Amino acid sequence: MSGYNGWKNWETWVTNLWHGDSITEHYLEMFREGNLTNPVEADDVKDYVESLLPFMSIPENGFVTDLVNGAMSEVDWQEIADHVEEAIKYEMENA
Repeated sequence: MSGYNGWKNWETWVTNLWHGDSITEHYLEMFREGNLTNPVEADDVKDYVESLLPFMSIPENGFVTDLVNGAMSEVDWQEIADHVEEAIKYEMENA
């Protein structure tokens, strides 16, 4: 990987920077409770991050919304999902 700080691109890196801990903890908690029966998928991670957007004071439409949507479309959600899967694997091996 040669994109940005070891991630595919800046958008993926900054999403993981700001939300990676909460994403990982969310899925680790599901795993610990026995509620994670399938691998974490890209769409699941994207849905989780999108569920946080209403709490971020982003307008419903306009310039800022277009910028956010453009950046979100560049995020490599699978790369973040794979990162979460690595954390779950580590948890399984070291529990």
